[in-house]
Amino acid sequence: MMKRRVVIVEDEELVAQDIRVILEGAGYEVPAIFHSAEDLLEGIEDLQPDSIIMDIMLAGEMDGIEAARIITEKMDVPIIYLTAYSSNDIIKRAGETEPYAYLLKPFHERDLRVNLEMAIHKHEAKRNRLRLIRERTLNEYLKRSIAEKEALLRELHHRVKNNLQLIISLLSLQIRYAEDPAMEYFFRDYVNQLRSIAVIHDRAYPSGGSHIIDFGDYLRSISSQLLESYGASSSVCLDIMADDVRLNMDTGVPLALIISELISNSLKHAFEGEGRITISIEKMNGSYLLVYTDDGRGLPDGIKFPDGGSFGFRMIENLSMQLGGNIRVEKPERGVKFTFEFTEQVYSNRMS
Repeated sequence: MMKRRVVIVEDEELVAQDIRVILEGAGYEVPAIFHSAEDLLEGIEDLQPDSIIMDIMLAGEMDGIEAARIITEKMDVPIIYLTAYSSNDIIKRAGETEPYAYLLKPFHERDLRVNLEMAIHKHEAKRNRLRLIRERTLNEYLKRSIAEKEALLRELHHRVKNNLQLIISLLSLQIRYAEDPAMEYFFRDYVNQLRSIAVIHDRAYPSGGSHIIDFGDYLRSISSQLLESYGASSSVCLDIMADDVRLNMDTGVPLALIISELISNSLKHAFEGEGRITISIEKMNGSYLLVYTDDGRGLPDGIKFPDGGSFGFRMIENLSMQLGGNIRVEKPERGVKFTFEFTEQVYSNRMS
C-alpha cells in the first residue's frame, strides 16, 4: 500500500522538521517542505499530495490563506492550518477557504496525527459522495435517454405499421378490380410479402438495444394468413418446428420474406388438392438451419433454382446471401426441399 503524501508549508525550519519526523513516524511520506506560499504554488502541482499542512503567516508577500484559496481553485486537496494566530479575523478568513482542520501552536503530536487522519478520511468520503452523485445523475440520465428512445421506437413501429397498412389496403383494392388472374396473383404476392413485414413489426419486442422476434410464434401467425389468403386453410396442413428461436429484426425480416415466398410458391403451384408443408428452424453452433419441404408435385423439369425460375426465386437467393448463406434445393421422390444455413445478422457489423 502506498504511503499518504503530505506537504508541509512552514517558514520555521525547526518546526517544519519536527512535523516531518512526526508524520514519517506515523507512516506518512513528506515529499517536500516549503517555506513560502510562492514556493508552494510553484511546486505543488507536480507533487499531487494527499494533504497539505500549512502555517498561515509565511515568509514572502503571500500568506497561507491566500495560497490555500489559489490551490483549492486548481486542486482537490484537503488543507490543514497549523498556526499561532487565533484572532477572529484570521479564523474568519481561514474559514472562507474551507480547511479540513485548524490547529493552534503549540500543538500536541497526537492532535496533529488525529486531525490529519480525519482530514484525509473526510476528503475521501467527500470524493466518494460526489462520485456517487455523478453516477446517480448519469444513471438517471441514461434511464431517461433509454425511455425516450424506446418511446421513439414504439412511435416508429406504429408509423411503419400504419404505412404498411396503407400500402396493403391500396393493393388489396387493386386486386378487387383485377380481371386478369395473373395480375391478381401478382398483387396478392406483394400484399402477402408486406403482411409478412407488418407482422414482424407487430411481434417484435425490445431486448438489449435491439428488437427480437419469437420466430416460431411469428411463423404460425403468418402461415395462417397465407393459407387463408390462398383459400387453402382446409386443404393444406402446415407443420412448424421452431420453438425457442428468437431472432433480431435484421435477421427476421429477410428470413420472413424468404419463407413467405416459399409458402406462396407451394400454395400456388405445388398442390392439386390436399398437401403438407413442413418448416423447421434449428439453432446450431453459431448459426441456424432452416429446412422447408412440401409434398406437392415438385419443381417442373427444366426449372433450376434460382435462375431458371421466377423473380421470386431470384429474390430468395438474394435474401439468403444477405443472411450469410446459400439455399440448397433438393428434389425428393415427392415435392421439393429447401435447406438453408444462415447466421444472425448484426446491423453494426454489416455497416463496418
